[in-house]
Amino acid sequence: MPMATKGKVVDTALPDPPSSRPGPSRSYIAPDSAAERRVARVSQQRLPLDRVGVHDNFCDSGGNSIRLPAVLAALQKHSEHPEHQNLITLTDLFRHPPAAAVAARLDQTAEQEAARRGGDRRAAPHKLRSRKGTTR
Repeated sequence: MPMATKGKVVDTALPDPPSSRPGPSRSYIAPDSAAERRVARVSQQRLPLDRVGVHDNFCDSGGNSIRLPAVLAALQKHSEHPEHQNLITLTDLFRHPPAAAVAARLDQTAEQEAARRGGDRRAAPHKLRSRKGTTR
């Protein structure tokens, strides 16, 4: 780093940043499910990319903590079911940055919410519990 006599970095002596962004480490894989397509579409609208694949990491593709709340709001706004709007959080987006992981998280939380509400009996089977000291 070029330093001035007072110990500060000389901005004008720094090299210019690269004009092109490095390419993705994985090849493009198109979204397959409806949730993946929705997440990829929303991410593509918020990123300077022509297309977003299922394995593209939001932060590595030019996203940041300022753009992430806009992605969350768009995902909640374009939710297929109004009762599923608040199932994903900003923390989920940080923990699961690829589009496929966000889509899987959306599907998982939707199934859990349906099971909790009793909408899908197969997703939450009732367990028979035995009590100690009882005979059957």
